[in-house]
Amino acid sequence: MLRSRTGPDTRDLRTVYVPAPPPPESVYDTLRSGETLAEVLDGHGFSPQQIYDLIEVVRQYKSPRRFRPGVVLQLTGPPDSPAERILLQLNEDSLLKLDARPEGWASDVATVPIMVDTLLLAGLIESSLWYADLSGQVDRLGEGEFQEYVFDLADVFAWKVDFTRDIRRGDAFRVAIERELRPDGTLRSRRFLGIELRNRGSVLSAIPFTRPAGQREYFDVDGEALKGVFLRYPVPYRITSGFSNRRYHPVLKRYRAHRGTDYGAPHGTQVKATAAGTITRAGTWGSYGRMVEIRHTRGIQTRYAHLSSIGAGIRVGARVDQGQAIGRVGSTGLSTGPHLHYEFLQNGAHRNPSTMNLPSAPALEEQYRAEFMAGRDAALDLLSVVALPVAPSDEIGPAVAD
Repeated sequence: MLRSRTGPDTRDLRTVYVPAPPPPESVYDTLRSGETLAEVLDGHGFSPQQIYDLIEVVRQYKSPRRFRPGVVLQLTGPPDSPAERILLQLNEDSLLKLDARPEGWASDVATVPIMVDTLLLAGLIESSLWYADLSGQVDRLGEGEFQEYVFDLADVFAWKVDFTRDIRRGDAFRVAIERELRPDGTLRSRRFLGIELRNRGSVLSAIPFTRPAGQREYFDVDGEALKGVFLRYPVPYRITSGFSNRRYHPVLKRYRAHRGTDYGAPHGTQVKATAAGTITRAGTWGSYGRMVEIRHTRGIQTRYAHLSSIGAGIRVGARVDQGQAIGRVGSTGLSTGPHLHYEFLQNGAHRNPSTMNLPSAPALEEQYRAEFMAGRDAALDLLSVVALPVAPSDEIGPAVAD
């Protein structure tokens, strides 16, 4: 008789339960002041040999001596055992991944993921740009983030607006900003997509454009360059003493001409060249104290006096670019306190740069205009999402210092 093949006999089979290993745990640690990477690893149960092996792998990417306090480590592994995976922060944008293998530690570098977004802001100026009454997507601003945009705005319009003298209560601005954000919310990069600034009743626009293989520059709505041959000021601080034919000197105790402009900037503030040129003086020069003099085109010279220090590479005969740091604010020479004394000379005669019509850079070339206009229209559409604030007429006041 044939027996049917229905499968194995299951009468003697038993179910066996094998306990699963405990899930891995992750802990975080931060490198403290005066602490070494080896000491952090020692605190997490690694043996001297394991620490040596790990440090040798890390050394391939960055010297362990160069890690600064605040560096974060994530250590993952079984409870009560040394970690089998370590994530080590190399810098703000890179992580070193270390995985335990039978043959040793495997390593790889991962880039911190970023998120790109667009931020729309507007501001009505009360006493200065710093204290503008903000509107728009204010709730998305990080701590101290707006202050960075204040410096950026001053840089963009530095050739058109003197933010130490020209800003008035009731002026306003609106900006569209593209940001790259890290997972912890910190900024990786930022750039303006478009700006409008209302100053003294007129609206100035700034639209970015980058020529092929060129630098990012800003233009008005007609493609005229915002950038000028000379910056309006070498430091973004208020004027404490202007150009005058008769001023009482606080040290000499008598009246005499003041052939320059004084900026009341804090000690150590970076001083920038207002235009490209060649260094003709760099050192101590009488009552000027430490001073840098630059020769520019069209018979123009600029001087930067009372410096606390002169920048590296700033020496006679060296070329400097517009906006390049040349020194730091101090109180050397005939001075009662930290400030920058700035002079502007043309053909050997002192001039007041704030009253001069300083030339602008060339307009955008014709071959780029179609592309620029398309970008301009997109930027203006984006800016229109947030209103340019308007103050009641009785709140518009005199110029205020930034």
